[in-house]
Amino acid sequence: GAIRYHGTTPHSLGEVLRIRTISGLGVDVRVGLGPSITVAATASAQVSPPGGVLTISPDQVTDWLAQLPVEALHGLGPRQAAVLRDYGIHSVGLLAAVPPSTVQRLLGGRVGRLAVDRARGIDPRPVVPRALPASAAVRCSFGQHALDGAAVRAALLDLVVRLGVRLRRRGQAARALTLTLKFAGGTSWEKT
Repeated sequence: GAIRYHGTTPHSLGEVLRIRTISGLGVDVRVGLGPSITVAATASAQVSPPGGVLTISPDQVTDWLAQLPVEALHGLGPRQAAVLRDYGIHSVGLLAAVPPSTVQRLLGGRVGRLAVDRARGIDPRPVVPRALPASAAVRCSFGQHALDGAAVRAALLDLVVRLGVRLRRRGQAARALTLTLKFAGGTSWEKT
């Protein structure tokens, strides 16, 4: 949906994501884009540090995966990769070429089937957006006793604004709002 909405390519969206992350958080990221979760995750691991964007189109998947070492396939652990290497399967291309029954004997039934499918670029898991969190919290602590009513009201107003901005960004509405005050003596007061 994002491609239609923005009217651009997946690679351009990945670049925008990377630039916004760098400018907003000061952190460079590695972005992998592909037709399935496995291909995208494998691609992101292949981007050299500090960061960048690697896009694998659907027609490139098998050729691109085939050249990678077996350890690079997302979802394959180091022990499984070691077992495959012991049997002469050193690349993802060789893993894709081996009959699934052979890999199932080496790695186990379900894991073997998954490994062969992923080596062939097959990953039926749907990409589903995560559900929004059920709650949001903002906090403020005073380093010492706060006796100034204006400072306490200013802190409370700041908390309300920060919470409102967070909910607005998520597109959520609050059903209830709880204010909890904890005092220096260990007592607390809560109002919903």
